[in-house]
Amino acid sequence: MGSEESFRCESVLGRCPVRSSELDRFKFGKKWYFQVAGSERAGALFCLDVACGAKPFPKADVLCDLNVKAVPDRRMMRLVTCGKPFVKCDCSFLPFKDKAFDFVTSYYAIEHIDDPQRLFGELKRVAKHGYVQCPSWLNEVVYGEDVHKWTVTKRGGRLFLQSIDQGAFSVRLGFVFHKLYRLNVWRVFHAILDESLHLFTVSYRF
Repeated sequence: MGSEESFRCESVLGRCPVRSSELDRFKFGKKWYFQVAGSERAGALFCLDVACGAKPFPKADVLCDLNVKAVPDRRMMRLVTCGKPFVKCDCSFLPFKDKAFDFVTSYYAIEHIDDPQRLFGELKRVAKHGYVQCPSWLNEVVYGEDVHKWTVTKRGGRLFLQSIDQGAFSVRLGFVFHKLYRLNVWRVFHAILDESLHLFTVSYRF
């Protein structure tokens, strides 16, 4: 990072301090995990991370993903297991018994798959509780990924998906904002906006 960029980033942080949790993509998933654990007085929950990719959920005990090698859906990043048990499988056909887990997570997967409804059915089948996080409609407009198939909105606690091929929106600005996201200054602002207003992510829990 150049000295000029470093100065700008430090200037922003000085005027608008950011807690480390605001840069944690798993913050709200972990919050729900601990709420469930506390309500059930369970201590640690037996947890599955579905489509774990290159950044597994920290509290997960078992990981699964369809792709072992680097793929465009993970921005060509390699699978990471952190030494935890890993099962290679399609997330729409999870090879686990009903309610085998206390808690399940799925981060940034539903926007990639052909049948999101089946994925949700599988998540609720294999676990009593869960947390799903995906890009918001605004995130899709701003960062727009060619590998995404759906835009997601949340109304009344329910998620609604619309096929990108069906014209969910017509403007994509990704070529601009992907460049911006390389700058620490923009990542800080992105984290603050998402932390306070949930502009870039949509979550669902059960």
